[in-house]
Amino acid sequence: MTSIASRHSRMTQIRATLREGLRSHALLYAFALCVLTAAVLESQLLGIPLDLQMVMIFSGPVLLVLVIMMIIGLGMETVRLARIGHQGSLTAALGLKLRDDYFTPMRISNGLHAVVFMTLYMVGYTFIKRAIPLAIPFQWDGRFMELDKALHFGTHPYELLAPLLNHSWITFLLNVNYNGWFFVMFTCWFWQGFASTDNALRQRFLLGFTLTWFLGTCVLGTIFSSVGPCFYGRLTGGADPYVPLMAWLNHANTEYPIWSLNVMDELWRNYQTGTGVVNGISAMPSMHVGTSVLFALLGFASGKRWAGYLLSAFAFLIFVGSIHLGWHYAIDGYAGAAVALFGWWAAGRLVTWDRNAWGLSAHARA
Repeated sequence: MTSIASRHSRMTQIRATLREGLRSHALLYAFALCVLTAAVLESQLLGIPLDLQMVMIFSGPVLLVLVIMMIIGLGMETVRLARIGHQGSLTAALGLKLRDDYFTPMRISNGLHAVVFMTLYMVGYTFIKRAIPLAIPFQWDGRFMELDKALHFGTHPYELLAPLLNHSWITFLLNVNYNGWFFVMFTCWFWQGFASTDNALRQRFLLGFTLTWFLGTCVLGTIFSSVGPCFYGRLTGGADPYVPLMAWLNHANTEYPIWSLNVMDELWRNYQTGTGVVNGISAMPSMHVGTSVLFALLGFASGKRWAGYLLSAFAFLIFVGSIHLGWHYAIDGYAGAAVALFGWWAAGRLVTWDRNAWGLSAHARA
């Protein structure tokens, strides 16, 4: 009877926490629904059906990564117990770890609301991104190329970097770091999305993350529709100042795998055919750079200065890699960083206003 009563009490706590979570996540849900509504309106305007496959494309991997992270966490807990000479049942100890850490009512509520809100947002965001060339055909690359060159003393930024970076192993490592962005992004998102507490910092990061993507890609990316240096020649069909850069990348690919080249081919093929999961080209501003700056801001705001410095170095290498690998003009990175700073500031103001309105603590690490 005690066990049944305990389970009933726990389920009551989870339901209550989920209801409270609806209130504390109201701002995030409102923003996600606004983005989704904008996508629905654009789909009607352009006569293109809304693609709902992002529900599984986002939620599926998130749940898979969550399970993997829990298994790794339990493995680390097993090692910790062995090191301290734990004498009791290992199964019981790991069960307590699951109950009292991974499956606390607050963590369950935070994780569920984060996944649902993010899924709604991603459905709208990915449609708007894919629809960029239909809403406003790519037309800014020539001007961005000229501006990039003018701001860097009459030289293309990749040419300034070439003497330092045109070594196959350096190009390879920059590509590894660039691909590592996905790992860093998921790590930061899980860190805050599935946090054990729901504080202002968590809300600020989740809103700032999505707000930065929306402003950067859906708004500015549509207005300043561009494809970036790697596609410059394919888009314009004329003189291509990035031929030497692409030639170097193809040469480096003969010595080390430069995965960006395969992704570029896939993106361009899907752009031409309008098919494929890997779809949607948008160069200005660089969201790889923008979100990496956001991760650094999160590191410092969390009180973990070592994380802030480490993520700042990561953001710098992403910026350098975005130029050297041909994905972006340097000004794309500058703009991406500016959007991230604005998104972080705006999210902080909005979260403070929202939490004060609900009578919740607006302290970042409350």
